[in-house]
Amino acid sequence: MMAQRSNNNAASATTYALAQQAQTLRDIQYTLQALSAKVEVIEQQQAALSARLATVERGGSAATKDELAALRADFNALKADQGKLRGEIVSELSTKIKTIADKQRAAIEKQQAAAQKTGYTHVVEAGQTLSAIAQAYKVNVKSIMKANNIKDPTRIRVGQELFIPDP
Repeated sequence: MMAQRSNNNAASATTYALAQQAQTLRDIQYTLQALSAKVEVIEQQQAALSARLATVERGGSAATKDELAALRADFNALKADQGKLRGEIVSELSTKIKTIADKQRAAIEKQQAAAQKTGYTHVVEAGQTLSAIAQAYKVNVKSIMKANNIKDPTRIRVGQELFIPDP
């Protein structure tokens, strides 16, 4: 029977946490791209309004004071929308960053909890069952299943590394 003393099963927890963080970062990137596109549209609208205002102010058209006031109102509304959108971006990204930080904190706490556990690393050999492995280490099958996040005790495979917690 191949067994090595192990202080934790943190490697798999770390891998899982990193995968979650990568997915969250992809979500943030997608959100940022969508919000950046909205900002770009607003900036284009602002540029167009600014050009119209400049044309009206130069007297290039038969503009009235009412037209100019309407253009200024549109421009100010667009500026307000841009400020609102920036606030939404900051809020959304802050929420996503907090989510990442919370997940990292949880992963670290899980690693620390796992580091406090002691046991063995066992490499499954041909013909071994989870119950036989549990019996050899004098632990119950449920402890091994829980420590390795195993749902079906009949689905272990040759070469698989199992963390066997101390009894």
